[in-house]
Amino acid sequence: MKLNHILIININNPYDSLLHRLESIKNIPSTNFNVLDSINGWELEKGKPSPYAFKVADWWKLPDHEFRFYNRDMTPGEVGCALSHYDAVKVAYDAGHKNVLILEEDFVPVDFPRPDMFRELPSDWSMVYLGRHANWDESKELKVGNHLTRVGYSYNNHAYILSRKGMEEVLESGWLNNLIPTDEFYPALHGTTDRMDAQKIFHNAKFKAYAFRKNYFDQTSNPKTNSLTEFAPIKDLNENKKPDWLDDFQAQRKVKPSDEVIDNKPPWIKTTGKSHKAKKETNIVKTAIVKKDKITIKDDSNWDAWCERYINPAILNKEYDLVIDEPAPHVYVFPFFNKRFCKELIQLGEKQEWTTGRHKFYPTTDNLLEVLGMKDIYNRLINDHVRPLAINRYQLEGDTWNHLRDESFIIKYPHDAQAHLSLHHDHSNITTLVNLNPGEFEGGGTYFPKYKCNVNPKEYGVMTLHPGNITHKHGARAVTSGTRYVVVSFIKGASHT
Repeated sequence: MKLNHILIININNPYDSLLHRLESIKNIPSTNFNVLDSINGWELEKGKPSPYAFKVADWWKLPDHEFRFYNRDMTPGEVGCALSHYDAVKVAYDAGHKNVLILEEDFVPVDFPRPDMFRELPSDWSMVYLGRHANWDESKELKVGNHLTRVGYSYNNHAYILSRKGMEEVLESGWLNNLIPTDEFYPALHGTTDRMDAQKIFHNAKFKAYAFRKNYFDQTSNPKTNSLTEFAPIKDLNENKKPDWLDDFQAQRKVKPSDEVIDNKPPWIKTTGKSHKAKKETNIVKTAIVKKDKITIKDDSNWDAWCERYINPAILNKEYDLVIDEPAPHVYVFPFFNKRFCKELIQLGEKQEWTTGRHKFYPTTDNLLEVLGMKDIYNRLINDHVRPLAINRYQLEGDTWNHLRDESFIIKYPHDAQAHLSLHHDHSNITTLVNLNPGEFEGGGTYFPKYKCNVNPKEYGVMTLHPGNITHKHGARAVTSGTRYVVVSFIKGASHT
């Protein structure tokens, strides 16, 4: 199985932190991912509209049950978490992904299964956990091959993969009409929960859930201390008071505050044996509240800081001779943006409905940067950083190059839709094209037939600069696997109409 896409449900982690953690996984076959803003249940409670119509299951609360998790109402955080997971599944399904790895923002990568391990998955699989808490004894679960098990009753949904079949089964389950916590929904769907009422409503015999016998992802949030499903987001951790049900649970277990178990096990699960005493305070994750980086791709209020964050230092320092290559006459290739910019721009593009008919003769599946709120920023960087480079390489003269105009847009070439673009000239003086996701597709490239040259950089953010009219007819070679993303600019001087 080839991992198709990754979606990260995020409420308060900086983009850099998420990207760094993904890139730290040596064996992960792809880091093609999008970050989804979490649906914050605590804000819904205050009256913020929900993107989905939903109804919390009126049968969820069992007042006389021995576990306080069941005899209390869902917390607003649990409502938001459930809606966020539903949202991730719907986004992945609507995007046409064959499978998707869904991660919660507090994921901690340990490793990633080898490709051969996925071959053990039966063809009818719906879901595979890459990290979980097994509520059943291992002897009750069915081993599948050397690395997988058909899961029993399991909690924790910080890292799991759904097949397209699994996505359909989630979306058709009626979850929004009987919303229950995510921890209970998936076991109910594959028929292993202790809640027979939930199983009666959700169980689908075709939904097949598996797990690797090793946890490949851990998580940092702890439901007893800092989980935003249990606790409202706060500014001062000292103001955070545990829910009443949580204190009652500790009383049932006869656990003193100083002896709380420090693990990722939900607090409503029975424990046996001696509990591990808390680690030293310096090792305990105290809060999931992280200060966000104030600089974003759409905020150029501090232009110097924006450029340092997203543009290659060699371009900022005008070290052109060091970094520019010329694979064909007057075709220049050089590192311009970093990976951070590429990923954030793709995310912006995917938030808008793609257009397919803007160009009469050579239409592309694209979005104007103007629609994404990036028009002025991109024109500024073209004038500040592309213009002097173009003047240097092409030895341009005269006032016509004092200020450049541009039509800039992000294009995607899915292998199973519009995978190529026929040979054509651009209506521009010069054109730039930036490869946004190399390594995440096969095929592709910008082909110049006159020079028998296909430019297809293998690094993120590499820009290609070439003349627009007459001399440099070109086309986009077909993408054979995956989806290729590029951003193109038709750039004109003052005299160009």
